[in-house]
Amino acid sequence: MQMKKRIWQRYWITFLQSQDKFSSLPFPVSFSIDSRVTESRFFLPFFLLLCALTLSLYATTTDKLMAQAHTKHLSDQRYWHLLMHSPHGESEIDDPAFFLSPEGKNNLSAELDSTIRHFNEDTNRSNESAFCRFPARRAWLEQELNTSFGVGECSDYDVLVAKMDPQKVTLVFPSAHINSPASMFGHTFLRIDSAMESKLMSYAINYAAHTEDTNGLLFAYKGLFGGYYGYYSMLPYYEKLKEYRDSESRDVWEYDLNLTHDEVMAMVRHIWELQRINSWYYFFDENCSYHMLWLTEIARPSVHLRDHFFYYIIPPETVSAFEAEKLVKQKHYRPSKRAMLLGYESHLSSEGIQSVLALVSGEMRPDDTRLAMLSDQEKRYVLEAAAELVEYQFIEGRVSKDDYTHRYHALLSQRSNLGIAPMIELKAKPNPDTAHHAARIALGKEWYEERSVYSIGWRPAFHDLGEDDTGHLFGAQIEFLDTVVGFEHNNVTMEKSTVLSLASIAPVSHFFKPFSWRMKSGWDRDYGGNHLSFVTRVGAGTSFGNEYLYGYVLSEPEIRSGFNTDIGLGFTAGAALNWSGRMKTLMEASHIFYLDNSDHNHLSLSHLWQWNESVAIRVRGEHIEHRYSEERYSVGVNFYF
Repeated sequence: MQMKKRIWQRYWITFLQSQDKFSSLPFPVSFSIDSRVTESRFFLPFFLLLCALTLSLYATTTDKLMAQAHTKHLSDQRYWHLLMHSPHGESEIDDPAFFLSPEGKNNLSAELDSTIRHFNEDTNRSNESAFCRFPARRAWLEQELNTSFGVGECSDYDVLVAKMDPQKVTLVFPSAHINSPASMFGHTFLRIDSAMESKLMSYAINYAAHTEDTNGLLFAYKGLFGGYYGYYSMLPYYEKLKEYRDSESRDVWEYDLNLTHDEVMAMVRHIWELQRINSWYYFFDENCSYHMLWLTEIARPSVHLRDHFFYYIIPPETVSAFEAEKLVKQKHYRPSKRAMLLGYESHLSSEGIQSVLALVSGEMRPDDTRLAMLSDQEKRYVLEAAAELVEYQFIEGRVSKDDYTHRYHALLSQRSNLGIAPMIELKAKPNPDTAHHAARIALGKEWYEERSVYSIGWRPAFHDLGEDDTGHLFGAQIEFLDTVVGFEHNNVTMEKSTVLSLASIAPVSHFFKPFSWRMKSGWDRDYGGNHLSFVTRVGAGTSFGNEYLYGYVLSEPEIRSGFNTDIGLGFTAGAALNWSGRMKTLMEASHIFYLDNSDHNHLSLSHLWQWNESVAIRVRGEHIEHRYSEERYSVGVNFYF
């Protein structure tokens, strides 16, 4: 019994000394352990007194830490607002699980106090405790308050960090996927790199809307107005590459960031805090790119990436913001499977292309003697291209798994017999950070048959077929709210207002037979001279050529309403030429048959010179025949920002 009493006495004295609390007491304290204290009738009251004293010391320490935080105005500091995802005093995180105070979403000071109290007083420090769930908050508060909240049993976090081995961070930009509403502007996510040479086993940090909707219109509506929760996710990088580069045939650009190891760890700590946490997803602002900006600012608070944007955030503009903040150290390009196959097409003879198609369809075996007529290098390219194409067709569901496995293995086996040779050389595409900016203000002078106006146009986003394709997906058009106002003799007129205009002009090739389409909805003056009418047009057809010169033929039914409602069926033929020096010429001719009016012919020729990412000069001429003949000309300057 005496031994147990001495153990308890030594435990409490050692505990208090380790906490260094004696100096903070309002009265002197000294302990003298002798036989009188160890008497059983005195031990229990003394033990209870020590317990009460210990609890009071903890309470005093928490109050002191909170007072120190208030004195330093920590709840007003930028980093606390970054950790709370609070640009204007209210957190953009909508999940109550993210907050330790009931008022935390709208009261950052209360959230700070509650965080300090949990860190300092909670005895539960297991994986689900506040101590383990919020390592980024804890690290920052320990630094700012010059204290330590001790250690916990955060095995889940420790295992993840050991598995990730965070060393570097890379911004990843998969190019636009025009046929997907969620990805028509492209996408951005972050990759956490380890010390391994291969980046395929790195971890991709992604933010996306969680939805099971398959209706495109419903998805667009909910995405615009916050109908979905967005979540962070962490997946192996090779899975994201398989999704974007192989399944969706999207080129991928990688931008290595110059973050230090401490900055990388700050980002990882906050990523851990966001696991299973949701916030409302908005297509134009609080989207995938926007949330990558938060993570990067938390890693390096001196940068202000979000200040580069006003009312919407588009993934390609995110890349430009990282460049402007001098965060990018090195750039890499990963061509899509489609880009690789088109590269093989350009290197193969007509006999080689036919051999690839025969191998993929199963009409020819990889050891067929007809391949002997080709050179050794072309045979290598034929077998490599056939393997890539059969895999592409399997991903699209056009080849069964058994046929794919058999043909793919046979092709690679035959290719291995030809020995090692240089990989096919693909010409690198222009980097997205060289593209013109998304928003546009257009100043110009326009001459009509009976009037002449000065015009001012404004378009929030993004790109049209007549603009320079450098850094963009060629043949793609995405325009929202493209509006032009005319000024003539103190009169102000609406020249056009396009609500939405989309196009995907994708040339066919030997290996690919894509579908080209175009749609437009908005007001224009093409139908009735000085009258505005609202038109909705949807067309489909085919295209041919390459990124330098391509043509297209479309069938485009349309409905017009306004001063004279009408329905028509149109046919359009066009061609685009991308010159060197960032110049582009677009020619188009259309004929529309209307039910209640005369036919409509429209010829147009435009030329644009992209001076730099912010300025372009344009000229345009049109000939219109519809009840009368009219010539129109315009010249102007586009300013992009």
